[in-house]
Amino acid sequence: MSAPGTSDANPVPQGNQSGEHRYHFAIDIDGEFAVFTLDTHGQVETWNASAERITGYGAGEILGKPLSVLYPTVSAGVPVHSDILVRAATTGRAYDEGWHARKDGIRFWASVLVIAQQREQGDLAGFAAVTHDLSQRQLIEAKLRRSEQRLQAMIDSVEDYAIFMLSPTGEVTSWNTGAQRIEGYCAGEIIGRHFSVFYPPEARTAGLPERMLETASTQGRSEAEGWRVRSDGSRFWADAIITPIRDDKGALQGFAKVTRDLTEHKRLEQLEHVGELAAATERAREEEKKRIARELHDDLGQQLTALKMSAVILQQDVEAGHYTAETAAKARGLVVQADDTMSALRRIASNLRPTMLDDLGLLPAVEWLADEFSRRYGIKASTRLSAGELAFSDTASTAIFRIVQEALTNVARHACATEVVVTIELDDNACEVRIDDNGRGAASAPGDKPDSFGLLGIRERVRQLNGTVSLGNRLDRGFRVQIRFPIDTIVRH
Repeated sequence: MSAPGTSDANPVPQGNQSGEHRYHFAIDIDGEFAVFTLDTHGQVETWNASAERITGYGAGEILGKPLSVLYPTVSAGVPVHSDILVRAATTGRAYDEGWHARKDGIRFWASVLVIAQQREQGDLAGFAAVTHDLSQRQLIEAKLRRSEQRLQAMIDSVEDYAIFMLSPTGEVTSWNTGAQRIEGYCAGEIIGRHFSVFYPPEARTAGLPERMLETASTQGRSEAEGWRVRSDGSRFWADAIITPIRDDKGALQGFAKVTRDLTEHKRLEQLEHVGELAAATERAREEEKKRIARELHDDLGQQLTALKMSAVILQQDVEAGHYTAETAAKARGLVVQADDTMSALRRIASNLRPTMLDDLGLLPAVEWLADEFSRRYGIKASTRLSAGELAFSDTASTAIFRIVQEALTNVARHACATEVVVTIELDDNACEVRIDDNGRGAASAPGDKPDSFGLLGIRERVRQLNGTVSLGNRLDRGFRVQIRFPIDTIVRH
């Protein structure tokens, strides 16, 4: 604290001491500061009205008394102010905050600034002192401390949330019971360490902790859900919120971070997803059984019936001894019908698992699938395949083939499209698969709902290969299924 200004000070003669005039300053600054002077022995020489109001001593009671009367004493009787005059005489000024004593013995917290006064010759002439009653400030600070203690006690009692503070650069500065339970660290192990230790290596490499702080600082809040790491290395799924803490001037003081363990919620969500997938898979099996049964009945069944009828007629001719040209034609017809039946069997088997996927690879199999789709449904299907140099693994080949197959099935059932394009191409370090149609889009197509089996099956196959899937209407017309796979998850190793 600096001494108050003396622009209103009036020098008042205080008498003659060793032939020299001494002066004091009669200063009263809004009744807020006690201003007085001391001689070289520390005895009061001048006293202002504020000093009387603050301490209770009138000028007549205090002049000539030592400074020690304004201080309480410790048990040994040594005044707590004993070194302030020595420090002021040595360095020119001294400042202290501490307990002072009023005339009635009541203590109050105050600051005191003592400034050494020198004569023209340079020797010590005495001291000027300014005392400020800080009782109200101390009360406010005490209330703040109690509030902080209550808040900290409340935070410490929370066990379901990790609540702690970070420095502006991300070091942990406080820790609660919930943080210890969730993160696994005790306060002594974690305070002072950077909060990036809570993130898995891949998140640290990607700079996620730093981005969280930057977002919180610039936008007022950052929130992220993902895997976090406990002190023992185990992972848990968490939701974390970071908010900046600023002073009254807007300067960043640090961050508050709240983390919630969502592992159980995530597990239940996954179980629910697995249950939905299992139910959808069962529905798909039933649909596939119906489709195969229908094809066997409508296609293969009809051909077998015709084959049987022709065989019966031929048998009757043979038994009757009718070996004519007509009999030979009937025999040739049986061969043709047998060939048609075998073709139908091969087609049905190919729908279940195309042999060319194993014999020729993914891209020729996709071309065949597009041709079969066009032939069967009358919808023009074209392919744009530019990933021929990539050696797809068997798992990836099967997954991508089924994805294209399921997407085309959705187009046939729901899109009302006249054209569809299948694209498989390499892009940077990824392989992109797109199925674009010119149909009516997702808004009016019930089969394009995210929970329909075709799209659910696509999502699951993509997830198993660490890919990403995007579903939505095209800008011009139709619907797009867009999938990206990291190269290293689909190549043959």
